[in-house]
Amino acid sequence: MKKILATIILVGFLLNVNATPKIYKYTDENGTVHYTDKKPEIDAQEAELNLVTIIKSSKIEPKSTRKRIEHKRKQAASQFENFAIVSPEPDGTLWGTGGNVLASVNIEGSLPANYRIKFFLDGLPRGKVKSNSQLIADVERGEHTLYAQVIDAHSRQVIKTTPTITFHMKQHSKK
Repeated sequence: MKKILATIILVGFLLNVNATPKIYKYTDENGTVHYTDKKPEIDAQEAELNLVTIIKSSKIEPKSTRKRIEHKRKQAASQFENFAIVSPEPDGTLWGTGGNVLASVNIEGSLPANYRIKFFLDGLPRGKVKSNSQLIADVERGEHTLYAQVIDAHSRQVIKTTPTITFHMKQHSKK
């Protein structure tokens, strides 16, 4: 029984493999050529279709973008070898500033167009600037930490980070 069933399935498969759909071609009264898989009522010819040529494509290896990005990052980081906080001075004390701190960094050369400097006061970001200084407002009295990062504005990658400095903010007491 299994052999008969297998034979029937095999014969059906072989008949189906050779059965290709027929495509008909006809021209309407306006001269437009149409193609269809159903034989139309009007005079139509069986269209001869060429076999589709299939070509295996060659595998294209992706460019090593990761290596290129890493190389650019290292190149940019070398540009900022002396990148450091210069204001306020490390372990310095600020008096009577009204809660404002002018944070400045040392940069050799100009900052590339797509780079920004981001200052961090007590570990919290305080905006991104294109210049090498930023006025940080509303700084409470007490001990604070400050560091800055050069960031690629497009990829948001950190290029270089300054060493963290500590400074002290003093305010006069109100009488």
